[in-house]
Amino acid sequence: MVVILGFLAGLVLVAPVGPVALTLFGLGAAQGRRAAIAGAGGVVLADLIIMPMALSGAGFLGSLDQGVVHRLEVFMGMALVMLAMVTILHAERTQDALGAIRHPTRALAAMTLLNPLSIVAWTGLALALPPSIRAPAALTAFGIGVVLASAVWHTGLAAASGSFAPRLGRRPRTVLTQLSGLVLLFVGGVLVV
Repeated sequence: MVVILGFLAGLVLVAPVGPVALTLFGLGAAQGRRAAIAGAGGVVLADLIIMPMALSGAGFLGSLDQGVVHRLEVFMGMALVMLAMVTILHAERTQDALGAIRHPTRALAAMTLLNPLSIVAWTGLALALPPSIRAPAALTAFGIGVVLASAVWHTGLAAASGSFAPRLGRRPRTVLTQLSGLVLLFVGGVLVV
């Protein structure tokens, strides 16, 4: 039952469009389904690393002074705002860069590990867990469910983008990239405020 709860919670957190999902979409458009699915494998690999750290570190983070937590949120928000501005202003160059990725698994794993939005999401989830799920066995089952959700979502997104996105012209893909930048700008702004 805890695995299913973790799976559902994971889907809620990975389903919103963020930088990783948009990169997978762009990778599928630029290089096709195989590269996008390899990139999805990198995302899942990174989640396998992040999730145990987020779940085990929740107690520590919960004990931090609220001022420290707020400063971390502001820092992560500013990083997202800068990423959003680059994405909006240089959407065509962003697409060209996606076409140049030679190792999608490594590239997407690194992007996910360094993505402040992923870190905030997983840490926030860990902090929100009820005490009944904080026991080691339940926490492990919950984490497995979350990583399974990431695997299902990102692999499905990669397969769909590899099939659908190449049919779009360059201009619609540029507009989608700019819209993704606006989403990042909003999320970053929320964290900063």
